[in-house]
Amino acid sequence: MNSIFLTGLALLLSLTSTTLAQENQKPAQPLRDDSEIRALHNPVISADGAWMAAEERSDQGDGNVRVWSTERDVTFTIERGQNPRISRDARWVSALLKPPLEDSRTAMPKNTRAGQTLVLLDTRDGSRKTFDFVLSHDWAYSHDMNYFASHLLYLQSPETKADEEGPSKDEATKPAKKPAAKERKVGTLHVVHLESDNVVITMENVMEYATHPTTSRVAFVLHDEETGRDSLRIAGFSARNWGTNGVYDGEKIEGLCWARDLRAIGFLDSTETTGKDGKRRVNSAVYTWQHGGFPGTFTRVDTPQ
Repeated sequence: MNSIFLTGLALLLSLTSTTLAQENQKPAQPLRDDSEIRALHNPVISADGAWMAAEERSDQGDGNVRVWSTERDVTFTIERGQNPRISRDARWVSALLKPPLEDSRTAMPKNTRAGQTLVLLDTRDGSRKTFDFVLSHDWAYSHDMNYFASHLLYLQSPETKADEEGPSKDEATKPAKKPAAKERKVGTLHVVHLESDNVVITMENVMEYATHPTTSRVAFVLHDEETGRDSLRIAGFSARNWGTNGVYDGEKIEGLCWARDLRAIGFLDSTETTGKDGKRRVNSAVYTWQHGGFPGTFTRVDTPQ
């Protein structure tokens, strides 16, 4: 009985040593780089389903925007891109660029000007356009059944004296100020014709804008620095021309929203008056206009808040 057990044990040890020797003779397998493991975030798809885009991120925090055709073997990459968007006609893909990780870890940025770099990619050939210090952007569409994206609209942050000269030594040592509650962004509105790269108009001191969903029109709020008041304007534009009409003068205009029938726009006008009960008085107004002409009529509704 003991001889059988010893024989089996010897055979097992022999097989184990042979297996280990074979494993040692195998070439070393490369370690898997976890940075190559990517997850997709914020996917978007064109109206016809022909193009898709999404953020692809690694465990190390780096990421790109990948753009690919669902019908052909065509793929583009926007390095360090995030928050992709696709125009309805699938012609343009936009993405905002993240700063490199080494730059984002520095104690003080070289430029404190608000906004990010916007990259616009043409899916026809992969060519790109870039725009700096962008706060927000949108496309305007020509009035046809294909909803052809004809213009890019974007709000760019204003350049300050500190951006030109850099922060002074005193400012650099002072603790950062807390941002004001619900601080309104002001910038310069740019309207760019995409085919010709022609800048149709630039309008300063714009607080907010709303692009018409189907036509080359935009409503925007213009702020008067001297009086502190706002005015609402609606503008139409083409490849080279621009026409604007003042619609409404108010105190603090915000919340621009086109109606579902696309023939009216609503907004909120907030006054600074305070009643005896301590509540602020808010005036809201809806402006209604018909396609193809100005002026229109608006209805003003006073609502306590």
